Formats: sequence, C-alpha cells, structure tokens
Amino acid sequence: MAVHSMKRVTFLRKILALWVLFLLTLPALAAGDSPVAVVSLVWGAVTIKHQNEDYKPARWLEPVFAGDQVKTTGVDSKLLITFFNDNHQEVVGPDSQASALETSMNGTGIRKDAARNPFGAGGVENPFVYTHRLVQSDFQNPPFSYEAEKGLLQARVRPTFPPSLFWQKTDNCVLQVYDYLGNPMWKKQLTGHSYVLTNDQAQAMPKGVNYWWDVTSGTQVLVTKYPFKLLTLPQYKWAEDQRHSFDSKRTANHLERSDWTDYLLVCSQLNYIDEALDLLYKMAEMDPNNPAIYRAMTRVYLAKKCPVHAQKAHDKELELGGLDPVYP
Repeated sequence: MAVHSMKRVTFLRKILALWVLFLLTLPALAAGDSPVAVVSLVWGAVTIKHQNEDYKPARWLEPVFAGDQVKTTGVDSKLLITFFNDNHQEVVGPDSQASALETSMNGTGIRKDAARNPFGAGGVENPFVYTHRLVQSDFQNPPFSYEAEKGLLQARVRPTFPPSLFWQKTDNCVLQVYDYLGNPMWKKQLTGHSYVLTNDQAQAMPKGVNYWWDVTSGTQVLVTKYPFKLLTLPQYKWAEDQRHSFDSKRTANHLERSDWTDYLLVCSQLNYIDEALDLLYKMAEMDPNNPAIYRAMTRVYLAKKCPVHAQKAHDKELELGGLDPVYP
C-alpha cells in the first residue's frame, strides 16, 4: 500500500508541476495571439522579430504583437507603427532598437504622436482584420462553392444613415434584419436588389452595436447573415471625417501607404466590412507579394461568411511566407 501511495503522490506531483508550468506559460501565449499594433510605413532597412522567430524585414501592414522586437539600421531607416488601443502612431527613428508593449513602444529613438481616436481607449473596437484568431471551424463545411460565394460577395452595406443595403439582382426576395443579439427583428418581401432602411426603422434601433442581415429568394441565399454596425452620431461623424480625408488625398494623388492603413483600421473598427474588402483588393494590386494583405483579407472574407474565399486568401498568405496559425 505504501509503495502505491508513494507512486500516486509522485504522479500527482508531476501532474501539478505540469499544470503550474502550463499556467505560467499562458500569459506569453495569450500575448502572442492577438496583435496590438500594425506597421503603417517602412523607410530603409527595418527588421522585426516576432516571438520564437528570427529577425526578418518589416513590411507594410505587418501585425505587431506585444514582445516583438524591431531594429532600424542606417540614417535613412525609420518605422511607423499604429497602435490599436487609441489609433496613435509611433515612429522608431534611425539606428534604433525597440520592443512592443501592449499600448506603446519601449526603446531608443521613439517619437509618440497624440491619440487619434476621439472616443478614448476602448471607445472603438480592436480591428477584426488583425485581432480575429483563426480556428479550424472557420473553414470547415463551407455551405457554398467558390463560384456561389462570388454572388454573395456582390452584397454591400453602404454605411450612410439610415444604412443602404444592396445585393445581386433578383425578381423577388426576402430581406431579414436581426437585432444585436441575433434575434429576428423584421423582414420585407421585396422586388429588386436594394433597400434603404427608413428613418423610423433606424431611429428605433440602439446605436453603436452590430446588427445582421440576410436575403433569400426561395431556397436560394443571396446574402449570407453578416453584420453591420449602426453608429452613434459621434462615431458616424468621425467615420465621415476619415472617409473625406482619405478621398481628398486620393483625388489629389497624395495618399501614402500609412493613409491606406489608417482607413483600413477605421473600416475594421466600425465593421465597414465591404469597404475594408474593397481597400484590400486595391492594396493587393499595390503590393501583390505582401502576405500581410492576404492575412487581413482572410478575416474580412470570414466576416462576410465566405470561407472558401478566406481559405484561398490564407493559402496565398502562407505561400508568400506569412505565419498565421489555425487553432483547433
């Protein structure tokens, strides 16, 4: 009995030791799962080291995790990083080295600009195009083929107030809108392929939260159930200011890559899914071999319930050397 008791105690001690070790490693694992910032612009020779990786050249739209290390080499080398907590930017200057914390960089030669989120930290959600963690169920059992998803991708939410909804052409269909808890709110039997919410409908809906919509025609699904955010007035004004600034620079041919990053983050934080996807298509044309673009595109496709397109984008990201694990 004594021998068995000793073995049992030893076994339990080993299990306890392993469990403690697991708990101790949890913070490090969690810190590496979700990015805290993104590379907005790179000048010259800049390298970045993610956890458990070697240094590699930093690229536009590269996600930055807490604990990452960056180096700038040479007098003409700099790095612009945008943090998600309040959209503030930090510049790591020439010949400098720094590490990423949750809300700032720590090191030499750093210039921190003022916060650009007027709602304060936490007033705007983290951008899903970076912070969504991929899991196997994201890609399993897709309900539609790649070709069928092309039709679904024609759907658009125009984030005016009240919002305008568009989808692929059909003669008769049913539009269903769901509340922020996912429960059906109301439906409309329609002809055509668009609908603008009435002012009464929009005013009756609580602001600053997500709603869902879908469209069917008999057994055919024209729009999968995907979300849009009905903004508060301050959020809407901020979004319109950001859009006007981006469009004005584009008209004047003054856009820098950091401007594309900024507006992509705004679209993601406010759940402007369709605008985010349009931006990423343009970014892919500008920088076709950048895996970070396909990383973001994967998540936008998933948000729009097009997992086959998401899988192709993820495969492209990995083909280009990106590291983006899919968890169980």
